[in-house]
Amino acid sequence: MNDEELMAKTLHVAKEAGMLLLHKHGTVLPFGLTLDPAGDNPRTYFPRDQLPRASWDELLDATIAHLERSIDSGGIGAIALVTTLESGSESGLGVQVETRDSSLFLVYPYKGTGQSKSLGEPQTAEGLLVGPLLSS
Repeated sequence: MNDEELMAKTLHVAKEAGMLLLHKHGTVLPFGLTLDPAGDNPRTYFPRDQLPRASWDELLDATIAHLERSIDSGGIGAIALVTTLESGSESGLGVQVETRDSSLFLVYPYKGTGQSKSLGEPQTAEGLLVGPLLSS
């Protein structure tokens, strides 16, 4: 799988997982996703499971730490960091995707309530939410 295909697959999986959480909970707390270099074996990490009372910042830090440990253990071809982002009255699904060769940070604005929330067209954000963690 080339870098472009790996990036696209990781983005798709991360966006779909984020949408499921958005519909179920109305928001997306920070979580991480890893895929192997072939684009297989997606693994998610939801820090809220281990840290039920943690703040958004603490959940973000835990997600980043988990992704860094995963990268250090080897066998990681791509990562994603996904969370709700808010600015004033606007909300969006932030998705940072990285492969060894590239990185991308998109924000999908969303509207609606509960299960009727829908994503708008993605906007490319300048820079990254954090990092880079995997790409150089």
